[in-house]
Amino acid sequence: MRTNRLFEIIYILLDRKSVTAQELAERFEVSRRTIYRDVETLSAANVPVYMQKGRGGGIGLMPEFVLNKTLLSNDEKNEIIAALQGIYAAGNDSSGVLSKLTAFFGEGAANWVEIDFSGWNPLSRAQFDLLKQAIITRNAIRFEYFGAGGKYSLREAEPLKLWFKSRAWYLVAFCTAKKDFRLFKVTRMKNIALTGRFFETRAAPCYGDAENPPPLLPEVLVWFDQSMRYRVYDDFEDDCISVNEDGSFTVAFNAPVDDWLCGYIMSFGCSAEALKPEYLRNSVRDMLKRSFEKYF
Repeated sequence: MRTNRLFEIIYILLDRKSVTAQELAERFEVSRRTIYRDVETLSAANVPVYMQKGRGGGIGLMPEFVLNKTLLSNDEKNEIIAALQGIYAAGNDSSGVLSKLTAFFGEGAANWVEIDFSGWNPLSRAQFDLLKQAIITRNAIRFEYFGAGGKYSLREAEPLKLWFKSRAWYLVAFCTAKKDFRLFKVTRMKNIALTGRFFETRAAPCYGDAENPPPLLPEVLVWFDQSMRYRVYDDFEDDCISVNEDGSFTVAFNAPVDDWLCGYIMSFGCSAEALKPEYLRNSVRDMLKRSFEKYF
């Protein structure tokens, strides 16, 4: 634990000319005395770190110091490169950082992942960059939103995170009108613009943790006929699936209840039935009724 803190102190000092012991103590949740001991340890390890007292003083590194790449093991270097490759493959522009670190480490790490969202992911680069900028700079956004059933609204929100789930991008944001966290499907967000109003970071809800399902998403329960086994295993994790005595399946998962989910259930024909929540059953029933009226 202390070794990790020492490395992070070095990285902070490389990024900043000077930092106070109090700032470091608050960041690592330790005492200033512990930070002073860390500085002594770094100095004993021939890291040119110095402390300057008085107004404008602080802890810093001598300007000629360069981080020695041998501080990292080969496995650690490969982990860093692999993580950056994953970020780059997912569409984030980290190629500059990736190429610099690859050259710095002198490693020819295998490109372990390739992701192609074309055809399934209509999120444009302009939308992605705008939302990324808003999240990083904590700039509130304004946009038009088209919800389930064609409901239109003009929204203002504080964006916290982009989330890719089940072939679609979602924005986790604090909606200023609802005074609560909301999930917005990005393809339904139009005319996105920065407002110029900056906000303090909020603690976002936890997403993607199987032990702590997203609190904003209702639990959905769907029955599937045994003939749909191949699709059930394609689309759901094993721990979501219960096999019934007659060979059919009951699947429990968390998901937004919207037109896409209704259409997904309908795509199984009579081999699937929405069990809960009740308003999902009603939505599927209404959609089936409208479809039936078009043909009969």
